Amino acid sequence: MLLTILSALGGGLLRLLPELMVLFNKRTDNGHELAMLDRQLQIEATRGKNRTDEIDHMSRATLSEAEMRGGIDLALRSIDLHSEALKGQMQKIGIWWVDALNWLVRPVTAFYFLGCYGIVKTAMIFVSLRTLDSWTSIVQCWTDQDYAMLYGVLGFYFVGRSFDKKQ
Repeated sequence: MLLTILSALGGGLLRLLPELMVLFNKRTDNGHELAMLDRQLQIEATRGKNRTDEIDHMSRATLSEAEMRGGIDLALRSIDLHSEALKGQMQKIGIWWVDALNWLVRPVTAFYFLGCYGIVKTAMIFVSLRTLDSWTSIVQCWTDQDYAMLYGVLGFYFVGRSFDKKQ
């Protein structure tokens, strides 16, 4: 009985675990975004320093305006490409079958193990049917661990439904 209660609570707590991971990921993402903003600030400072250096260099040297603009444009394109590359890492893939495959990993794994569990339980019932009557074999094959598993799964999914409704 205690194992059943602990299993139901454990199922609910396991459903809370992804929500805690979301909070942790948000904190990590916010830290990453802050680091990116710092990086952009450094890039802008570098742009300003480069611009100042180029203007200073232009006043000392006799560079043509076209040469100077070419160097500035090249530096700006390089910085913009770097920024775009960093933004690209934060985007979804966008290939529908890859996104679908990523989405299917958890359900397929869950259904696979649930199917294996069902096959084992069915095999246990068929083996016990050879020696006992039908109801006795079913009752004996359904143990306290099975109740604990059932209530853990139910707790997990019902806590998950409350989060899904909240969204």
